[in-house]
Amino acid sequence: MDARQRPAEPDTQAGPAAPDEAAPDEAAPGELGSQADEHASPADEQASQAGVERLFSPQSVAVVGASEASLGSYVFQNLHRDFPGRLYPVNPKRAEVHGVTAYPTVDDLPEPVDMAVILTPAVTVPDIIEASAQRGIGGAVVLAAGFAEAGAEGRSAQQRMTDVARARAFPIVGPNCNGFYNNQAKVAATFAIPVDMDRPKMGPVAVVSQSGGFGSYILLKAITAGVHVSWYLSTGNECDMNVSRSLRYLIEQPEVGVVLTFFEAVRSPEVFVEVAARAAELGKPVVAVKAGYTSEGARAALSHTASIAGSGEVYNAICRQYGLIQASSVEQMIDFGLALQTGRTMAGRRLGVMTQSGGSGALMADVAETVGLTVPVLPDADREYLQSLLPSFGSAANPVDTTGNFNMDNFDAVYGGLAASDGVDAVLPLIWYVGDRETEATKKVYAATDKPLVVATTLSAPDISEAGIPVYTDPARAVRAIGAVAAFSESMRRRERAEQPVPDTARIARVRALLQREAGQPFVLESVAKQVLAEYGIGVSREAIADSAGAAVAAARELGGPVALKVLSYGLPHKSDSGALRLGLTGDDAVRHAYVEMLEAIRTANPDLKIEGVLVQEMVPASVEISCGLQRDPVFGPVVAVGIGGVLIEIVGGTVLLRPPFTQRMAEDAVARIAGGRLRTASRGLSGAQAAQVAAAMTGLGALALEIGEVESVDINPIRVDGDVAKAVDALLVVKG
Repeated sequence: MDARQRPAEPDTQAGPAAPDEAAPDEAAPGELGSQADEHASPADEQASQAGVERLFSPQSVAVVGASEASLGSYVFQNLHRDFPGRLYPVNPKRAEVHGVTAYPTVDDLPEPVDMAVILTPAVTVPDIIEASAQRGIGGAVVLAAGFAEAGAEGRSAQQRMTDVARARAFPIVGPNCNGFYNNQAKVAATFAIPVDMDRPKMGPVAVVSQSGGFGSYILLKAITAGVHVSWYLSTGNECDMNVSRSLRYLIEQPEVGVVLTFFEAVRSPEVFVEVAARAAELGKPVVAVKAGYTSEGARAALSHTASIAGSGEVYNAICRQYGLIQASSVEQMIDFGLALQTGRTMAGRRLGVMTQSGGSGALMADVAETVGLTVPVLPDADREYLQSLLPSFGSAANPVDTTGNFNMDNFDAVYGGLAASDGVDAVLPLIWYVGDRETEATKKVYAATDKPLVVATTLSAPDISEAGIPVYTDPARAVRAIGAVAAFSESMRRRERAEQPVPDTARIARVRALLQREAGQPFVLESVAKQVLAEYGIGVSREAIADSAGAAVAAARELGGPVALKVLSYGLPHKSDSGALRLGLTGDDAVRHAYVEMLEAIRTANPDLKIEGVLVQEMVPASVEISCGLQRDPVFGPVVAVGIGGVLIEIVGGTVLLRPPFTQRMAEDAVARIAGGRLRTASRGLSGAQAAQVAAAMTGLGALALEIGEVESVDINPIRVDGDVAKAVDALLVVKG
């Protein structure tokens, strides 16, 4: 018997027999399919979460389908190479596997192991899962394929697994994945890492991929680039453990300081947001690449995962709101991870550049601006000192251009002087050739500063990389990586957690009473919608409903000044498009004439239209028009949008999104980003006080979204802002049918 097998007392409970060992064509994992239970409740999701620690840090492991050929051999050897705990092959046809005693079924194991790794054909897996849960095994990693991605029979088998996971608090990774690697505990339950490959250098980075095949590519590329990996995990079809719930576990592990993740669909969105907020709280950056953010990508993701992709704009907004770093490619994600794994942050966004070429310095300055960095002129004292070390035709302004005719005896002093300057927050030297002098100088400067320092060079510089200093062979990539560090650092400084508000039960009752009067209608009448908005502190126009020309005249007199007339009808959601609106009416005759003329025109065009009344509304002046709305994303739920209002909304676009709950300051920050910030900075834009009023309308809509779940959408367009007044003058509210 292998020395690692220290068996407990045997358990005599019977169970179903395990199948023959898997042939390669029967169980070779392919790409991922759909999750069996897309909309599990939070309670269901929590059930199997309790056993995750035992699964991911096992003391004992069984490999079901272990063999001396194909994947069964590959995975077993990967575990056998490093795993310090008890390892049991399960195979009814073999007495031993690679010299280790084998067992016919999981019920024959000497103990209920912490983890079962399953590689048998798909048709056999649900029974093995049930037997494992019954036996008291901690959880399973299912590498076998042929489930939801393979049709109705596979979906049914996968659902059986999900049912066991939820009912028995039995966590399952997969199926159709390539497992995980815990570098800390030396658990290589995967075929993503070749058996004979040097193990990844231990470090703070966890790599999590929904796709198994692509995850292997990401992992090996990251290792090659110099990323130090503590964890690798692929989630596959996600019958139980998905990316969000896996991240929830990993982000709490002390050895994990950075997460790199690739996924196609966000399952368990509430958990995803929870993880993002928790990662920010812990100061751990999460870098994500998501497929399916374009219409074509979403279609591909849908066919690949059979799950809802959601709006790309909403996903982008969620990442910004909760501090997740988005990468546009796997290479960029790895670049960011390389810079972030140092744990160094930036006090500001000022980049110091050292180069031998003015052209490369200009290029890096250009790229810096695109990622929100500055390359400022250095303080006078620093500039004068550095200039004294350079040729007369060199430049110490920043970028520091040493020129090709530089006295290399001054290299260390220039390098260190730039890094020490109070005028920069990060340092980027572009070094043509990295020899011993350049390597030692880089190590010395890096040790003398706590600022991020990354090196751009022509060729790889393994001695610098081995010292934990990020190296890039493209200066633009190096700049973008520093941009990611700056963005993360700023998000940490600005971090603000919005607590879940306490529901106002009296207000909820009043609003639901208003909405009940509109039950069964396609939308809520504007007059009622504004009453709802007012309950949430949103300023609305003064108005009254008239059922005759005389009543309209009387209402106009009461309101004073010019008024607007609007036809109220459940058949007219957009009045301006239907001729059901008259503006700027002053005096009794104008109001009376417009009332009669408008109704005649509407009835002529729509003889069957039922009219509920005419809204007589004050004309609200405006220096700026804003739109504000609420939608419910199919993945992330309620989202509040703010942008340019009036007729320009469809032309200008560019709304800014927030997911409630959010604070007043977060809303004000969103308003400040409308139209690229120009709405706040332009001479005729919003003042600080006006922006605060618009932000208050956003927080009101956020509270409405959280308290009244049946409200499907709200469209306020426009909110008219003038002086110290901001009022909603038109609103469309839709309730779920």
